[in-house]
Amino acid sequence: MSKMQIQLSLIVSLLMLAPLFGCVSKGNFENMVQERDTAIEQIAELSAERNRLLSERDTLTAERNSLLSSEKRLSTLVNQTEKQKQEAEQQRREAEREAAEANALLARQQAVFDNLKSAFSEEQKQNQVQIEMLKSGVKVNLADEVLFPSGSAKLNDSGRDILTKAAAELKNVPYQTLVAGYTDNIPITKSLSAQYPSNWELAGARAASVIRLLEAEGIPAEQMLALSFGETRPVTDNTTPEGRSKNRRIEILLRPVPLEMQ
Repeated sequence: MSKMQIQLSLIVSLLMLAPLFGCVSKGNFENMVQERDTAIEQIAELSAERNRLLSERDTLTAERNSLLSSEKRLSTLVNQTEKQKQEAEQQRREAEREAAEANALLARQQAVFDNLKSAFSEEQKQNQVQIEMLKSGVKVNLADEVLFPSGSAKLNDSGRDILTKAAAELKNVPYQTLVAGYTDNIPITKSLSAQYPSNWELAGARAASVIRLLEAEGIPAEQMLALSFGETRPVTDNTTPEGRSKNRRIEILLRPVPLEMQ
């Protein structure tokens, strides 16, 4: 029991016992009245003190609850910050991995380009082969005259030699290999129209011939595609023999695409 509670009990007890003393003198009665009034004042003071202490207790309880709530919010923020930190670290590692893969891919693509440039150094000087680095890969442009006889899709000897040399460089490169055939705008002659009704068929047949030789030289068939553009994609004007010669071509596009995405 607290000190305040003990004092209140004593005062109340005295007030209850007062009538038991019987008749008292006037002086004693006045003293008792005075003591009673003093006790009542003390009770009021103690009651006020009690109420003040209860109010302080409620304030402290509210402050404690506020602190607990703040600690909980702080703990939540700390956990969120830690999670964000982990996510940022994961994103950083992923970005580094992707950058390393991109650099490795670019280095391999550069190596393929350099090897082809070296292998076809003489053919490039004679404008029989052109090699170009693209964002999407490496393009090898082969002049029609060094691959096929006029109006034919059958490879000649020089064409076989060039493609065999190309295959030696490409068969160890896991790139998607697109072989596209192009022609000039001269219509197919009547003597060839039974076999090639239009330039589409002739360009497609030439692309297929290149594919068959590359496959025979060890390039997996599943990583190659044959395309025909016929006369629809000229690189220059068809009004001159020189222009038409440039438009008749085979393009091999080497794209660094994983085989499972092809």
